Amino acid sequence: MRLLEIHLEVADLERSLALYSKLIAHTRIEEWDDRAAVALVLEDGSAFGLWKKGKLGIHDSRGGEHVHFAFEIRPDEYDEDVVRIRALGLEPLHYVWPSGHRSVYFFDYDGNQGEFMTTDWE
Repeated sequence: MRLLEIHLEVADLERSLALYSKLIAHTRIEEWDDRAAVALVLEDGSAFGLWKKGKLGIHDSRGGEHVHFAFEIRPDEYDEDVVRIRALGLEPLHYVWPSGHRSVYFFDYDGNQGEFMTTDWE
């Protein structure tokens, strides 16, 4: 089993898409026919979606609000990601784990907390 998709609810879809398309490596962007949602499709085929606030999906589902999400990065990508987060007008927040691995956190325009972490859960 693997996580296939996650969707965030955002106030300004275009602004959030501009942010995340620069923060998250992806192979393409899928847009819903109603233009109220998009998904960045990642290299592994999973999707990171953005839904305009109030959009309802299948069975009246909604995107998450004030969600925490994390992506694993290589240790040599850490400093580059910190620079990119700062360049996009967000404040990078650092944490060093007892193992020595590092995380850089940020809050997006809608209060969602992203994290880039130099390890995984294994």
